[in-house]
Amino acid sequence: MTYGFVLILTLVTVGGVIAYIGDRVGMNIGRKKLTLFGLRPKHTSILVTIIAGVVIASASIGVLTIASQDVRIALFRMKEIQSELAALQTNYERMKQQRDLAQEELVEAEIRINQALASYSEVIEDLEEAQGEMSRQQKAIAENEKIILNMEAEALALQGNIEELQRNFDELVGYYFQVSAAFGQIREANIAFKASEVILTTVIKEGLNRQEVYARLEDFLKEVDQVAYRRSARAQESGTYQAIDVHPAALDFAVEDVLLTKGDVVVRAVSESNTIPGVPVVVYLENYLDQMVFSKDTVLTSTSWDPRGGVEIDLVILQILAQANSMALEAGMGLSKDGTAVSLPGDAFLEAIIGSRDLTKPVQIELIAARDTWRAQSPMQVYLKIVS
Repeated sequence: MTYGFVLILTLVTVGGVIAYIGDRVGMNIGRKKLTLFGLRPKHTSILVTIIAGVVIASASIGVLTIASQDVRIALFRMKEIQSELAALQTNYERMKQQRDLAQEELVEAEIRINQALASYSEVIEDLEEAQGEMSRQQKAIAENEKIILNMEAEALALQGNIEELQRNFDELVGYYFQVSAAFGQIREANIAFKASEVILTTVIKEGLNRQEVYARLEDFLKEVDQVAYRRSARAQESGTYQAIDVHPAALDFAVEDVLLTKGDVVVRAVSESNTIPGVPVVVYLENYLDQMVFSKDTVLTSTSWDPRGGVEIDLVILQILAQANSMALEAGMGLSKDGTAVSLPGDAFLEAIIGSRDLTKPVQIELIAARDTWRAQSPMQVYLKIVS
């Protein structure tokens, strides 16, 4: 403010002084009738006045130029400044638009942030619920694990019971066959061995030489002798055997037959005739090539059973088991350690007994081969099928 006032005052003073000087010069020229450049005094006075005006304007401009940088800029850089101002105005408009866009984006970002915060809150709530559910599931899993452990313990106990029942059933079947044989002996005047009864069996593998086959059969006959001795057979004279009598050529013939057979051989020791206790049982050897004798799902034997007939199903099953045992022996199969040629799982026997409680009408009970069976695969595995 002070700077502008001083500048104006300086311009006024300089202009007044120059005007006064010009006026005085013009008056003197007019009184003295002076001329310049050959002009008339009047015209000379006018020229001096014009020159004084030019000097006043030039002096004003010079003073302003010297005294003010802004005036110098306005006089010499106005166009450039205008261009710069226009560029600045353009940049300002562009920056203003960018600012407006940035503000809009900021508003949208704030909206998205608010939405994200809301979603985050929902996620936190879901996470807390999931954690609670996971805790409940973990507790449930722990309880289930305890239950599973208890069930496993019970399953092991049941498995032990099943195995014991299977052993008991096998013993029952063997006992049934023994009792049946005992009753047969009683009916047949206390016979120790019946004619054509298979006493014991063994399997001779292919590829053995003569000495090995001979030794195996000798050991086998010693085992037969022990079985016969336990069943009250007795040799008349002391010798190689205590209870059996074997023709001298029987062993040699069996050895030669084994060596000539292409494959494994099932050898069975058979009673030649009915034998009473106290006398030797005459034994001969039967050789059978080990081959498949029953295919899977072959019906070995069947019988009808009426729940109202007064006969328990377990006795019927034991009867058809005895029939199947006879069929297997007739087919040339060997005996198992318990003296049978067929085996029915104890759980199948129990299931049949339990299932029979709901039966009210006659049914057909079938005994079926559980798999392809070869002669040496004794006992043969079978299963029951009850057909309504």
